[in-house]
Amino acid sequence: MKRKSLIILLFTILFVSIAFSVFAMDNVTGNIRNFVGGTENMVENAGNGIMTGIKDGINTISNGSKNVVDDVKNGANDAKNTVTGTVTNNNSNNNRYTATRTSANDVTVAGMTGNTWSWIIVAITAAAIILLIWSYFRQKSSNDIYIDSDDE
Repeated sequence: MKRKSLIILLFTILFVSIAFSVFAMDNVTGNIRNFVGGTENMVENAGNGIMTGIKDGINTISNGSKNVVDDVKNGANDAKNTVTGTVTNNNSNNNRYTATRTSANDVTVAGMTGNTWSWIIVAITAAAIILLIWSYFRQKSSNDIYIDSDDE
C-alpha cells in the first residue's frame, strides 16, 4: 500500500508540475509575442520616420531649386522690361547720324578666306611630318650594319 501511495503521489506531483508549466509557458509565450511585436513596430516606425525625413529633405531641396530658378527668371524679365522701357524706337531719323556697314564681304588674303588658308597650312604640316617619318625609316634601313667584334 505504501508503494501505491508513493506512485500516486509521484504521478500527482508530476501532473501538477506539468500543468503549472503549461499554463506558465502560455503566459511566457504571450509575453515573447508581445515583445517581438513591439520590437517590430518600433523598427517599422523608425524606418518610416527615416523615410519621411528623407522625403522632406528632397522636397525642400526641390522647392529651393525651383525658387532659385524662378528668382533668376523674374530677374531676367525685370531686366528685359527695364531695357525695353529705356530704349525708344525712333524710326523717323530726321537728320540724325546712322552707321552703315562699309563692307559686306569677308576679309580675304590673295583671294582666299582664313578658312582656306588654315587648311593649306594643315596640309603642308601633315606632308612635312610624313616626309620626316619616311626619311627616318629610309635612313634606319640603310644604316643597319652589323659589326661582329670577334672578326678582329
